[in-house]
Amino acid sequence: MMGMGEPLANYRNVLGAIRRMNDDLGIGARKITISTVGVVPNIKKLMEEDIQVRLALSLHCADDEERSALFPANRRYGGLDELMKTIREYIFTTNRRVTLEWALIENENDTPEVARQLGQLLQRFEIRRDMVHINVIPLNPTGGFKG
Repeated sequence: MMGMGEPLANYRNVLGAIRRMNDDLGIGARKITISTVGVVPNIKKLMEEDIQVRLALSLHCADDEERSALFPANRRYGGLDELMKTIREYIFTTNRRVTLEWALIENENDTPEVARQLGQLLQRFEIRRDMVHINVIPLNPTGGFKG
């Protein structure tokens, strides 16, 4: 679930919709992915739910300052450290792989150095390589960013 705002900011309604898709339409929960910018309290709630949806995190930056500039909500939820601790806990609790979304922004987050920073971030929080999938997304050029 993505595209119309932050799903985890509308937690109750999103979970209700997922349960209806699962129960009424027969769509398997593992075929449903919730994409979030990192609403930490609701990621913690999600890991306790009895539904096996997938989780995708719009990460895009491996540096706290850069991520806060891109996502002001990063600071509101404790920054990158709190987010990555929560992702590690989510993986441990659910035993489900998390997708990390990474939109390539030319000359911002598309360099080998930034890729190393991402690897170091995952290592620092002891997140197993087999429990994350990095989804590299070519960014379409916009007025604010080159593709």
